[in-house]
Amino acid sequence: MNKRLDTCLNLILPNALKDQVLDELLKHPEWVGPFTMHRVEGHGDPDGSLTPAEAVRGRSERIRIEILVDASYVDALLAELHRGLASAQSVWWLTPVIRMGSLQ
Repeated sequence: MNKRLDTCLNLILPNALKDQVLDELLKHPEWVGPFTMHRVEGHGDPDGSLTPAEAVRGRSERIRIEILVDASYVDALLAELHRGLASAQSVWWLTPVIRMGSLQ
């Protein structure tokens, strides 16, 4: 059975939570489609908790994870992530996936 991957869940989180989030994602293959992970630098930290080096640079180091999911599973996935990994420094948003495919 193919998953309907019509939504992209975007997560921005502190580096320290990366492995825990990946563990949670891998626990739910029925909800989670393919995902990518990138190191990013963020501006406008929600709670202002920058390390001294980040304060000097004016940005914070974060991880961005882009997860393709079926929209009907988003609330369940977010509830699981929130339950085990709640953090004011972690933010998320959804974007629709209009079309996708392979370049083969």
